[in-house]
Amino acid sequence: MPSSSSLFRPRNVLATIAAMLVLAGCQTSPPTHPVPSVQEIGSDLKCKTGDHGFEDLQAAWGFCYPGTWHYNERSQGSQNPPGLDLTFDITDIPCTSPPPGSRPVCSPEAGRFAYMIIGTYERGSAADLTAWEKTYLPNVSTSQTIRWGNAVEAAKLADGRRIALTQHHVVILDMRSASALLDLEGQMSSRLDTWMFTY
Repeated sequence: MPSSSSLFRPRNVLATIAAMLVLAGCQTSPPTHPVPSVQEIGSDLKCKTGDHGFEDLQAAWGFCYPGTWHYNERSQGSQNPPGLDLTFDITDIPCTSPPPGSRPVCSPEAGRFAYMIIGTYERGSAADLTAWEKTYLPNVSTSQTIRWGNAVEAAKLADGRRIALTQHHVVILDMRSASALLDLEGQMSSRLDTWMFTY
């Protein structure tokens, strides 16, 4: 048996390096494209060209919105009904990127803003949307049944809010904008079909 010092002779070192190179060549190659360590927000939503996706894993829903919107999001717990309210301060900034030394070209709507609240509440033992509304919205009536993404049931309330029943939650979309502000109603109501409720 060779002594330990004989393992480090130049011939043995070269043989060891060659064996390591052969083993490394047998390994599977890494992916040729970078893989993000964090999933992009809304990446699994099917948004039309120019739109962006927003997804909240805690609230268990996501939707598409115009790509020119910029927003600040805040969250606040709700006690009655029990759940979570997410608020969005939205500003529309549809401007083109100019060549260096030029000013951006913005549409007349640029800078318009609006405010949106999306409440996600526990469904509890409510068998349907009507039962949940009787418990938590006794003074608000439903004006019409609507389709809202993959919700089990959905309706537009008389005060303009949308309400959806999912497997475990009730989601209420409250859009607030005056006539001179961003047309939040038009933009969001035309995208209700993009919503995905995960549970």
